[in-house]
Amino acid sequence: MNKKTKAILLNFLALISLFLLVTILMASGMLSNYLSNILVTVLITIIMTASLNVTTGLLGQLALGHAGFMAIGGYVSAIFTKNVAMDIGLSLPIALLLGGLAAALFGMLIGIPALRLQGDYLAIITLGFGEIIRVIIENLQITGGAAGLTRIARMSRVFSPDRTVSNIVQFAIVFWITVLVIASIFTLGRSRHGRAIISIRENAIAAEATGIPTTRYKLLAFTIAAFFAGLAGGLFAHQNGILVAKEFGFNKSIEYLVMVVLGGMGSITGSIIASFVLVALPEMLRALSEYRLIIYSLLLIIMMLFRPAGLLGTQEFSLLSFWEGMERFFHTVFRGKGEKTRMPFQPRYDVWNDKPVLETSKLGIAFGGLKAADNINIHLMNDEIVGLIGPNGAGKTTFFNLLTGVYLPTEGQVTLLGKPIMGKQTHEINQEGISRTFQNIRLFKSMSALDNIKVAFHSRMKYSPISGILRNSRCLSEERGIDIRARELLRVFSMEHEADTIAGSLPYGQQRKLEICRALASNPKVLLLDEPAAGMNPSETVELMNTIKLIRDQFAVAILLIEHDMKLVMGICERIYVLNYGKIIAQGTPAEIRNNPEVIAAYLGQEQVRPLEEARHA
Repeated sequence: MNKKTKAILLNFLALISLFLLVTILMASGMLSNYLSNILVTVLITIIMTASLNVTTGLLGQLALGHAGFMAIGGYVSAIFTKNVAMDIGLSLPIALLLGGLAAALFGMLIGIPALRLQGDYLAIITLGFGEIIRVIIENLQITGGAAGLTRIARMSRVFSPDRTVSNIVQFAIVFWITVLVIASIFTLGRSRHGRAIISIRENAIAAEATGIPTTRYKLLAFTIAAFFAGLAGGLFAHQNGILVAKEFGFNKSIEYLVMVVLGGMGSITGSIIASFVLVALPEMLRALSEYRLIIYSLLLIIMMLFRPAGLLGTQEFSLLSFWEGMERFFHTVFRGKGEKTRMPFQPRYDVWNDKPVLETSKLGIAFGGLKAADNINIHLMNDEIVGLIGPNGAGKTTFFNLLTGVYLPTEGQVTLLGKPIMGKQTHEINQEGISRTFQNIRLFKSMSALDNIKVAFHSRMKYSPISGILRNSRCLSEERGIDIRARELLRVFSMEHEADTIAGSLPYGQQRKLEICRALASNPKVLLLDEPAAGMNPSETVELMNTIKLIRDQFAVAILLIEHDMKLVMGICERIYVLNYGKIIAQGTPAEIRNNPEVIAAYLGQEQVRPLEEARHA
């Protein structure tokens, strides 16, 4: 039995043991009705906090109206069970599902406009949504208005006339639903969709350039979080038997946000621990009467002073090993070891040797009255290394932004493999065959080196979010395929031993190499390198030169690079374009560029050109 299989069994046994222990304590009467109810409240809070962590932690978007989705789910579930003549045991699953779907629908509708914003603006919009939902509920007759809904079927009183048995059944329902929710978030977070969501949190610009449709994945995360919040709302309604709209106001949303922050934004197990502590602690301190709120507040302040990143930060507790091992265990037991590994889709490019793979025609952009790029005409042939040089502020990075859709040109056209790509979004251009690195390194720094590369395979994988949650055969086969390919890429750059190293902790030179490696993972036909040697020492620069030549030969990719290191440019480029004040002032071979008076004037100033020319003719 391997280490991961042991981790599964141990964690699964711990989960079963915890459930049985609580059940025995309830059955023996050692857990009173009051404590049993507190325990169920903790579990519902865990669902709410974990769901909020999907948007606030995994996605990195601050949302302040999460209790609004809980209210929607609660009221939809309660109205369904009150108006459908069906046994609670049969109607409850349907009611919970309807509540979750209703909340998800509202999450999608709110997310479409809201998630185009970020930071404070998104927080304000979600806060307004939460308050609007509360006000609407208070003014609808079907929801009971401000008085709320009463006489909702309670789980603890319907399944059995025996209070102890009902409490056990209620705990079992909420406990295993909580386990399923946490499992779903874990497995989704480790799928291609989860990596896409986390990459947006780490660096949205890099994620888009790597082929991630960021707006779509923001919406997916928002919708999933709303669904789980609606599910928690349904459980809350059928736990308490009464719903009042004012319970789902701003303070409730802030309460859940505090738990996310204290547990660690991005850590689901941190949310579990924080939920348990912050729900149970006030009850434990209740005997201290007026002092309990002071103690509670002091503990929160101390926590934030000494652990500002939260209890676990973005790390996970041992449950992570449980979910990692679970997929391998069930795959071995139920699917066997001989299942085919599905390799990532390999795009085929129609390339011809007598026509450019990339061409710009009269390309330009103006910011107000300033023309940052004007009438730029360049072309790259198949498997060619071309340099783009110029003084600082010449417009080189702006040109790269035009090629990759970060900026929309105000004039001209960009043609890739004979097809115009102007007007396409950045992730679409990446999928068409252009990949890039950045002047300032943009890695997903809290992810491992291997996961950084796996993100770039996103558009070449096909399994759905549901497959990612269930970890079915299609998901597992594709994940094995990209794991093989990602490690192969790391091996090309002699970084296979750094596969599990967090990207942000790598040395600077290796971070540069990792960014190039990630760009190649999308299988581009054109690779744009923005100052790849910046910050490197001479020996690292020589190694980079050899790496770029290897990339061109091994990956059959045309390379356009921006670089200030003239030794590197002159040593590997077959042709060079020179940009100054947004215009191409020269082009040609390295020898031609080295002796071009306009280039010398651009770099040294016109007053230095005459002495150089006089010295040359002397």
